Amino acid sequence: MLTWVDLLALFSLALGLALGYRGGVALAFAGGGVLLYLLLAQVGLSGPGWALGLGLLLGVLGKSLPLPPLSRGLEALLGLLGGLGLGLFLALALWTGYPWERTAAGGLRYPAASLPTPIYEGVGQSPFAREAFRLAWQTPWLRKALGLEGQNPR
Repeated sequence: MLTWVDLLALFSLALGLALGYRGGVALAFAGGGVLLYLLLAQVGLSGPGWALGLGLLLGVLGKSLPLPPLSRGLEALLGLLGGLGLGLFLALALWTGYPWERTAAGGLRYPAASLPTPIYEGVGQSPFAREAFRLAWQTPWLRKALGLEGQNPR
């Protein structure tokens, strides 16, 4: 059963796709900003400020560059790809952004038991949140980009 966490994450994915289709090349540049952010996060330049700044900068750049006219289909396809990248990254950030904690055995507990009950149940009962956290934790470059590596567990 989907929880409110899943609905928020899937809504952000759907919104990224819809904006990509409508925005065209500008959203393709913003999606490229996600890829650039993933690369910059590997050298320590990560955080919401960097992500927002890169996305806005590349979106404005894509809107203001005098690009040759593209067919509507190609522009929609490029926008969809950029929107998909943006939406997937936002969905992963929503699924993995809750506190985690180390157990006595040295493992990880996601979500942390110290969360308020409605939030703990929403994340804990999500069919996607734990798997997304496991994927992000086991992938070093994704762990850096989502800020899980330096996070102080509660």
